[in-house]
Amino acid sequence: MPFLSAFTIAILLLVPTPTPLAQNAEMDIDWLNNGTIQSLIGTIFDQIHHIDIVIGEQFSVTRLGDRIDGLIHRREGPLFGKSVRIYGGEVLRSDDYQEGCSGDRSILSAVIVNPAESGDLDALGVIDRDYAEESSFIGWDGSYESFAKIWDQNHRNGYIVFANRDSFDSMMKCLLDPRGTYLVVLGSGEEFPMDEMRGMLNSLWMHNGLYRLFFLNSDQIYTFDPFAIDGRRYGTLVSLRGPDDIPRIPASDFKGYPLRVDIFRSTYSEPVLNASGAIIDFEGADMEVSRVFTEVMNFTADYLPPDKDNFGVQLPNGSFNGVIGRLSRHESDVAYVGFFIKDYFSRDIEFTNGIYTDELCCVVKKASRVPEYLLPITIFPADLWILLFMMGIACSIAWMVLRAGIQAKGTSRIRWVQKRRFAYLFNLSNEIRDAPLYRKLIQICIDTYVLLLSAPYQRFTRSGIERLMLFGIMMVSLIFVSMFQSSLSSVYLNPVYYKDIDSLQGLDEAGIKIPVKYKGYMDDVFPANYSPTMDSLRNKMVLESGKESMLAKVARVGTISTVTRKTTFSLDNAVYITTKQLFMIPECPRSYNLAYVVPRHSVFLEKINIVLSWMLNGGLIDHWINVMNFNVSIKDWDKIRNAEAANFKILTLIDMQFPFYLLVIGLIMSTVVFFGELVYFKYLK
Repeated sequence: MPFLSAFTIAILLLVPTPTPLAQNAEMDIDWLNNGTIQSLIGTIFDQIHHIDIVIGEQFSVTRLGDRIDGLIHRREGPLFGKSVRIYGGEVLRSDDYQEGCSGDRSILSAVIVNPAESGDLDALGVIDRDYAEESSFIGWDGSYESFAKIWDQNHRNGYIVFANRDSFDSMMKCLLDPRGTYLVVLGSGEEFPMDEMRGMLNSLWMHNGLYRLFFLNSDQIYTFDPFAIDGRRYGTLVSLRGPDDIPRIPASDFKGYPLRVDIFRSTYSEPVLNASGAIIDFEGADMEVSRVFTEVMNFTADYLPPDKDNFGVQLPNGSFNGVIGRLSRHESDVAYVGFFIKDYFSRDIEFTNGIYTDELCCVVKKASRVPEYLLPITIFPADLWILLFMMGIACSIAWMVLRAGIQAKGTSRIRWVQKRRFAYLFNLSNEIRDAPLYRKLIQICIDTYVLLLSAPYQRFTRSGIERLMLFGIMMVSLIFVSMFQSSLSSVYLNPVYYKDIDSLQGLDEAGIKIPVKYKGYMDDVFPANYSPTMDSLRNKMVLESGKESMLAKVARVGTISTVTRKTTFSLDNAVYITTKQLFMIPECPRSYNLAYVVPRHSVFLEKINIVLSWMLNGGLIDHWINVMNFNVSIKDWDKIRNAEAANFKILTLIDMQFPFYLLVIGLIMSTVVFFGELVYFKYLK
């Protein structure tokens, strides 16, 4: 069509359902000359810059050509200055063509007119390069998915559809998008009773979320206003007489419109039960957000019964259960439960603004307590004990070198005189004075460790140089002994535990399984092909079902780990922290932003985001989360107090049993040595 060459136009064939009415009906085109209709069309598509014109009957292409040309090119025309694509004509169906929807989508066909003469397919401006195989299916009878990849390019823009009721019912109900604006021009002679039109528009609103759908029947345009009150019900059929009659989404007052809300037990939504155990309400940050939104926008919250499948997963047939399934089927309007912002493999849901963040962390059983008889050893870490031992050896060597230097400067040439002088200078006993060299060196090592331990030392040297060095050793000894003695009581008062698994690498080296209850964790927690550690941990994950909480199972079994949200662990399972049953590994493999979820292209999304922004900027959501943390502390106060009372300890003689053990061991050893020396010197020597 040369008259459309100046616009972005793609002439495609759209297959309507062929009926006798579709083949014989004539399109009433008087409205093209009606100034009021033209003004309304201009207002309807005022903020829309891309229009798709769909002509359902083959003869309409030639019959409406001049009129559409004027509609587009005339300066006073409602579509002047907008880019236009035209779908027109009819194509023969294949033998296996099926009418209606495949699953929940309609089956359509779109082929290029005479592909051999069309030249470069890209010149048509309709091939979506995200789909590499689109050029192969566009030439034959296909399903909704094949055509929708072209149709969906314009989902935020406008459509003018020339059709009859039968073709509209069969092919359009599965292609309507809530963000699109549609003007359906019915053929002449079409009888569409107002009650039936209202019922159909109400059904499209309730089940598809469609808001801007207009019907042009003869010389009158009708649409549906779901927020207007008609008697005792919401939703009324509106006959447009001027631009002011076009329904618009209320700015802030929805006049009590019932908003279907999904909420279930989650991190920030806790159910309130009655005496029989039935859920009567919810409390928590998510519930407060829901209440504020409904009050600010004047909605009436219709809280749906919680779905037993909670978030929902994809079923083998491709559909979804749980809240995702409800939103996909438009059975609810919004889910005030925090969802991880990620791909759920459903194109029928959409996220609101992010509201808070959370992490997925691994939880293991808390390491066992150190026995009391080993507590004094735990005062210093192992490397510090090794350092003290090595320092004793170094000081002993320094003392040996110093003493050898003093002896080398001896002035007396008489050996026994010099020997007696050095024995007096170094305050040596008669046994050590006459002992061989190795025995003297061993005695220096023993004396060094005696000084480092601040033990009683009787034979202090008379050499000034040695005294200066030994003074330094005693100062170091004073520091370490003071630290040891001051820390001795704290290790008895505060429980000491063995080292926990504090890293993902340590968890991998432990070789334990990681069972989880949610299938989504299997793919989300440990990224694939990220590192050998992540791949190994990913292979250790197993999906398990059962009523027992995974955290309770980890605390009971001890040889497994699991994955949980960081906030969930601190809120719902704080008792495991206070009672030292579980330990959360600080290195969390995943961090997510969370948001609420609405059906795809929901008309409520913008309003929800506006109110959420107000609450986030005002700090209300953080405040409600802090209130939940405080309430959890109050609710579990008895458990927390008992746990803290168990940790509070008064020292008794029983707790000081370690020194008595050392005393008993020393007395036994001294007794054995005493009798050994007695026997040796009295009977054997």
